[in-house]
Amino acid sequence: MAFIRKIKKGDAVYLAKVESYREDGKVKQRVLEYVGKEENGVAIQKVDISKLDIIDVKHYADVTVLHQLAIELKLNYLLGNHHKPIIALLIAHLICKGSIMRVAKWIEQSTIKEVLGLDDLTIEQLYKALDYLDECDFDIIEQSIFDYWKKLDVTDNESFVLDVTDTYYNGKNDDTALRKGKDGRVSKLIQIGLGVSFENGFPIFHKSYNGTISNIKILEDLMKTMAQRSINTIVMDRGFYSESNVEDLNKLKMKMIVGVKQSIGIKNNVLSKIDRNEIYAAKNQVQLKNTFIYVQELPFLFGKLIIIYNPKYEALKRDKMLAEEATDNDVKYVGYSLIFHNTKLKPPEVVKKYFDKDVVERSFRTMKGDVQLHPIRLWMPKRVNAHIKICYLSMCLLSLIKYKCRKIATSPIDIINELQTIYKVQIKHSSTNKSFTKVVTQSNQQKKILKALKCSV
Repeated sequence: MAFIRKIKKGDAVYLAKVESYREDGKVKQRVLEYVGKEENGVAIQKVDISKLDIIDVKHYADVTVLHQLAIELKLNYLLGNHHKPIIALLIAHLICKGSIMRVAKWIEQSTIKEVLGLDDLTIEQLYKALDYLDECDFDIIEQSIFDYWKKLDVTDNESFVLDVTDTYYNGKNDDTALRKGKDGRVSKLIQIGLGVSFENGFPIFHKSYNGTISNIKILEDLMKTMAQRSINTIVMDRGFYSESNVEDLNKLKMKMIVGVKQSIGIKNNVLSKIDRNEIYAAKNQVQLKNTFIYVQELPFLFGKLIIIYNPKYEALKRDKMLAEEATDNDVKYVGYSLIFHNTKLKPPEVVKKYFDKDVVERSFRTMKGDVQLHPIRLWMPKRVNAHIKICYLSMCLLSLIKYKCRKIATSPIDIINELQTIYKVQIKHSSTNKSFTKVVTQSNQQKKILKALKCSV
């Protein structure tokens, strides 16, 4: 009589069909066939592959992981009753990238409804989710995420970088004027002020503005937000500099490092009095990446003004300008740049911090590229604003992936792409008509990523 028996080989337990027989008067057993194996105490039956039909294949691990990370940021709680379709839009934005119509098609190709616990997810629900996102108090969401970042970014959680970028759309239902953007395109512009943490580039706040508003006006509006976030030190490009702005920031007891424009007053009252031989001294030398610069610090307003002299840049720029018939007066201050600060940092530290502010530029590149800030494929202004918020939340998820996988030499988007090959497959046995699902086996790299993210699939 044949029966099923467990046979252990190494760390694996196999299920085998065996029968008993007598030999020399002793009862022995022989294996007729192996019928499967046991995994976590559950019998996994071996089946004939030729009798299996693949019914459906859907994206699984990428969806599941992004959902778990969204929950880690408490988006399910922060987004209220509409959190499921909004999280669906957020995940879709990072995976399929495209219009709402394209997202709707992707939904049917993924396990997003299963992961979110939804019976259906229509285009109408997605548009309603965008409308809700535009109307909700997004400051509360940003503050909660910011509090989470502070727990992670323990090295420098009081210094932040601020900058402005723009995007465009083609809506007809508002009075936004056409304007040339930074990429040269003439369209309806929206400017976005973005603050990121200095050390890890975590997005901490954003705000949208009409394309005609200046950087200085944007800064004036953002001061309140920065005060609410208890931001101690902010690093900004010279486009934000004005004496009134820095005075207002000082009244808020905020420390700042900001580039200064070479105005006529600055040239006449400061640069004209600089002794080149004095600044061009070994004691003032600072190494900055692959070059050496020279710095000199002077009292200025309620802080200090750092004068930077870059002889290498001067040589390159001066010759080019003179070749284009520039006058000696035109090239007089070439090679000089200015930084104002009211911190306790020494000049070399201030200079390095200022020139390391490209963390925000990398964030903007991420926003425009990986999370598709533009083009915006929406027409109604409120949904355009909601799209920008989706982009912001996408940056938050990418930042979290980057932080958790910082020891893995690959980008957050490449990590998501790597997880896309872990599918959930629905299989049907042609003889029994029984169906079951199977998750594709993980590669070593995928296991490494999931371990770093502390996510399970």
